[in-house]
Amino acid sequence: MSSQNAAFLETPAVSSSELSAEKRVRVTVLKEIPEDPDLSAAWNTLVLAMENPEVFFTYQWALAASRGFQSHLSTLLFLVYDFDQLAGVVALAIDPNAPRAAFFLTSSTADYCDIVSTPANRRAVILAVLEEIRKLGLSDLVLANVPANSATLQELPSVAGSRSFYVTSRTSYNCGVVQLGGEEQRETLLRSLAGKSREKRALKRLTTLGAVKVIHVTEPEQIGASLESIVSAQISRFLASNRVSPLVGPERRAFLQQLSGLLSQSGWLKISQLEIDGRPVAWNYGFRFGGSWFWYLPTFEMEYAHVSPGSCLLRLLVEEGAKDTSLRWLDLGLGDESYKDRYANEMRQTRYVRLSRGLPRHVLSVGRELVSTTAARFPQFGDKLRQARASCLAVATRVRETGLAATARYSAQRAVRSIASQDEVLLFEAPETPASEQPTIQLVPLTREHLVEGSITNADDPPTLRYLMRCAGRLAHPGATGFVLHDETERPIHFLWIDNYDGFRLAEIEHNIEPASAHAAMIFDCWTPAADRGRGHYAAAIRQAAARLQQQGRTAWIFSGATNTASLRGILKAGFQYHFSFLRRTKLGHSVVTRKEVTSAIEGLSLTSIPK
Repeated sequence: MSSQNAAFLETPAVSSSELSAEKRVRVTVLKEIPEDPDLSAAWNTLVLAMENPEVFFTYQWALAASRGFQSHLSTLLFLVYDFDQLAGVVALAIDPNAPRAAFFLTSSTADYCDIVSTPANRRAVILAVLEEIRKLGLSDLVLANVPANSATLQELPSVAGSRSFYVTSRTSYNCGVVQLGGEEQRETLLRSLAGKSREKRALKRLTTLGAVKVIHVTEPEQIGASLESIVSAQISRFLASNRVSPLVGPERRAFLQQLSGLLSQSGWLKISQLEIDGRPVAWNYGFRFGGSWFWYLPTFEMEYAHVSPGSCLLRLLVEEGAKDTSLRWLDLGLGDESYKDRYANEMRQTRYVRLSRGLPRHVLSVGRELVSTTAARFPQFGDKLRQARASCLAVATRVRETGLAATARYSAQRAVRSIASQDEVLLFEAPETPASEQPTIQLVPLTREHLVEGSITNADDPPTLRYLMRCAGRLAHPGATGFVLHDETERPIHFLWIDNYDGFRLAEIEHNIEPASAHAAMIFDCWTPAADRGRGHYAAAIRQAAARLQQQGRTAWIFSGATNTASLRGILKAGFQYHFSFLRRTKLGHSVVTRKEVTSAIEGLSLTSIPK
């Protein structure tokens, strides 16, 4: 849809030096970004005329975001024309779950966001777009990561007020930049790099592993393989730091695939790859645009973390950039990682701005910002606030999944257990089993690649993602050994761990098992993702684990809580035999653990409900 915007240009806030005459101006509002070479060229011409030209503002970036996130975001594109010449672009999006708020389409992927126009036309473009937003009935406009020196921030307060919008603003991020300057400054930078002892030691350690080389991938036929490696390494690195990477979601990966194709065609994509003896170990998904080189989505292989390959790659890129006179700066992007401080010689700040229609919504926005700022200034208050929020969300989730009555019973049981409780853990041993034919689904040693695949295939399963983070932590340390059961397509469908039986700690009752046999092993922390439950994978996996241990001359043990009937059924179905239990009695905070030789927990359990 399009509309003539004559009235808004009559306001005294708009000078005659801006968009020429009132009747020339029109705004076209689109619900998608058209594949139009003429629009692309006009759009990007405006970007290059901005005070801060960035690849994030381009037609290609917005188109990739529109395609990648189309399943859960609605695009809202405002094209402002002076006569038939494009004078401004604002690419927004709306979340269907909050349909009265609009925000930058690229806000979840771009380090910088802004309204696209020349600085001289920014005020009139903002007026035109706010008028259209008012007509569409939107109540809030969120502008995240706007560069602090943007003309948008200078014009917004007075322009927004003329359209009955209230404005709140706060500092968002500080972004490190390596300004290259002239010849003398570049030489100084190179001498500084050569004198950094920490980086020299890191590079020396790296060279002990093999020949070190940096290559740049720019050709479309090479980009796919590098992008796949970047995604895998990034997800693995996040899991190891007890986080879930945004890349586990299909939308973010789709966005990167679209972006790679569009930017490589424009010549702006430059993936840098650090190799050791030809093996890629670190990457930067970088961009060359408007005299800048961007550090974006850097990552590395976790097995090389001890030699800091990511920091070494950045050091080599800074050195290369200092020798390239076509570059003006290297932008290290969002994030306050300490390693960036060793290279940055300047900071760029971004602002978060929220426009609200009506005083009540503005007051609510100010309140949210006040709480957020207070939490940032006082970490203990912030932690308590997050804990309270997590508790409320947990209760809401339980009510939604089990109902109010069941939630109330659960809360009452927890209250009673805090005073007095009794917990029983049953231990089972696998009997000797003859060698059998190779099963169609195999139990294999767990690798980081399995965790990555498990994260991607279970991106909408938070409990499984939390389990995989726990697995990643264990893989980083010697001790227990992980295994995964995968199906015919090598998709992970069950995970488990094996450790020594002697001294094994039963976390459920906080009790260490006394030594019994150096050849005994304990199977523990078994997990089937929600989408694969009810198919007998648990029983199949622990049966194979027991067989593997017996082939090594070891005995296989497993345990389960007495109330976990699903686990008990699976253990019995796999052929394990009950031996004894540990019973913990707790009263007023004091606990006593005793051993039992018999149990009633498995009496009457039916095995027929367990799939083979």
